[in-house]
Amino acid sequence: MAKKLSPEALLELVSTSWCARHRPESESTDWGQSLLMYGLFASIEARENAPVREYLRRWVYFHLNEGLNVNYFCGSWSFGLLYPMIVREFPEVQVQLTATAEKIYDTIIHTALRNGDGVILHNVDLPNIYIDTVYYSSVVLAKLGEYLHRPWKSEALFQLMKHLEILRDGLKPFYIHCQENLYGKRSEGSWARGNGWVMMTCVELMSKLSLKSKEFAFIRDEIFLPLATAIANEQSKAGLWRTIIDDKTSYEETSASAMFLFAFLRAKNIGVLPRTLYPVIDKSAKGLSKFVSAEGIFRGVSEGTWPGTASYYKSLGRGEWWWGTGAYLLYLSEETGTESE
Repeated sequence: MAKKLSPEALLELVSTSWCARHRPESESTDWGQSLLMYGLFASIEARENAPVREYLRRWVYFHLNEGLNVNYFCGSWSFGLLYPMIVREFPEVQVQLTATAEKIYDTIIHTALRNGDGVILHNVDLPNIYIDTVYYSSVVLAKLGEYLHRPWKSEALFQLMKHLEILRDGLKPFYIHCQENLYGKRSEGSWARGNGWVMMTCVELMSKLSLKSKEFAFIRDEIFLPLATAIANEQSKAGLWRTIIDDKTSYEETSASAMFLFAFLRAKNIGVLPRTLYPVIDKSAKGLSKFVSAEGIFRGVSEGTWPGTASYYKSLGRGEWWWGTGAYLLYLSEETGTESE
């Protein structure tokens, strides 16, 4: 475990450590890697870091030269998370970046695989309704729509509402991982990382909407605040959340905890988090910092996860993964950026 460090010091340690241990050209543009890069981009916007900037430059140039494979898989759209910051940081490749943004936007709007109700399905070989898809469709649309000056609100909110309507975990305030589109078979348990995608989707969309808009009010009052309150009630003594949120026999998991922490802090920063929930942020920040090693490795992240039974989720191994480091960097960047204002 790293010695007690400030959020700014943790941000530099974790981001620099990742870049020193991994070649940028070896990292793809799939969903997990793009979330990591999103965290790294946020980190250099919060605090300049020359080695991280160079790492990102190499990654961006490599993939623009190779060409992004944008297809039916929602994870192939995840490069869109980086807009507009990627253009701010590397304006010299704006032509290629704009062409890529248009390609992803048009794919989501016009050719994404949907069921008869218009709900985007996860992939052509996994044509089911996944909670992950909410983030990689709604949030990506919001970012690209804003950048390209194209409409995004109605489709982004439709996907969010329809996914949550289908994936609600019975009468609980939480959501499951997946439901088969044709046969209705459902995964078991309120999977924490899935609920993390929902929380992050809510705060990302609210950040793009007018505070006085009906869309903002709907997300805040009908989705985010009820879910945030329920999640806060499940926080462990250590400040984390379990991989199945309300199952005390499941392990504490750091990627979902980092997602929740980022969402709580962003909600506080945009003025929608009740003061009664402020202590959740400090408790979680302290708990997660204990999972950063002296070398800057963020551990305790559950591995890549298929939909399954409650026993399956609880059996997954933990370690260092792109999505965990990315989510933690998003929190640290939000915290550090706030401190500098």
